[in-house]
Amino acid sequence: MQDIDQENYPGGFYTIMHHLERREAPYLFPEKVLPVPDVDLDNLSELRVAEPDPKAIFDNRRDASKKLHSLQQEFVGQSQLLLTHAICVALLRRAPAPTQARDLFLRLWSEKGAVLAGDLPVRWLISSATTFADHGQTIEQRLGGQSLSLLFDLIKLHDSERRVSLQPCDKAFDIGREEHDQLPLAFDMPGYSLRTGDLDRTLLARLWRYAENDPVLRPLGFRMLKLVMYDPRSIFGRIQHYKNRNSILDHVSEF
Repeated sequence: MQDIDQENYPGGFYTIMHHLERREAPYLFPEKVLPVPDVDLDNLSELRVAEPDPKAIFDNRRDASKKLHSLQQEFVGQSQLLLTHAICVALLRRAPAPTQARDLFLRLWSEKGAVLAGDLPVRWLISSATTFADHGQTIEQRLGGQSLSLLFDLIKLHDSERRVSLQPCDKAFDIGREEHDQLPLAFDMPGYSLRTGDLDRTLLARLWRYAENDPVLRPLGFRMLKLVMYDPRSIFGRIQHYKNRNSILDHVSEF
């Protein structure tokens, strides 16, 4: 039995779960911010988001209208389609989630997936993947969404700490005589061979399969995995400096 004082997170998983549950408290009156179920998505694509009323006052911080107001500020001048998607995601990240928001989220990705994948910034791509994990219709959408979300969250964690080294994120370390092999990994795991290992390839291939097998998840999955494939500034880009590989995705169309 390990000492509770040695936990990486004081309070352990009880505290972590309590934190998550507080973040998942639902917004109030979500019906006020959602369009009708059969809203014309083509029309939404053409409409631009207007500047919200800067003097607007909300009595409750959990009012869905307050969240919409905040999102309007973020998406001013952009397509109303992106704003509608954002409010769906915001509502679906809480529990219980409105069924109308889930139906519209899935419809947006089914009918306008290529547009969303091409226009959304990375943070909203990650939020979309997390939403698929919780609310996807198929096993590919749920597993693929969860895996994509975890992939990008872990890249962010890993590479944020790496910046402490002040070495550019697209520059690999000089492994020299490989004395680093003697340093133990967490949980006493065996190390990954930077020169010959295929863990990275296998991981990405599995994620690609999830996206390729589901037409609704496909635009999001392809977009996120191509970011991993072509940006040299992540751990996946840097480890290629230790190997001699050709791209495995150059032949694939955009979506």
